[in-house]
Amino acid sequence: ILSQGTILLRIGFIILSLTSFGLLMENKPKAGILEIIRCLVFVAMYKLGYVRSQFSSLGYAYEV
Repeated sequence: ILSQGTILLRIGFIILSLTSFGLLMENKPKAGILEIIRCLVFVAMYKLGYVRSQFSSLGYAYEV
């Protein structure tokens, strides 16, 4: 079971991802900056343990 904070963090990341993808599709000038922020947030979430896969083989893909 996930804590309420973890669920809110994951929902926020999904919203950030959808916004970033939408801006990329529309070829907006700020899309690159938002995508870099999204990637940094993902790395931070992974390193802090908020993103874990049930499949051990995906751990390597996350690290790459």
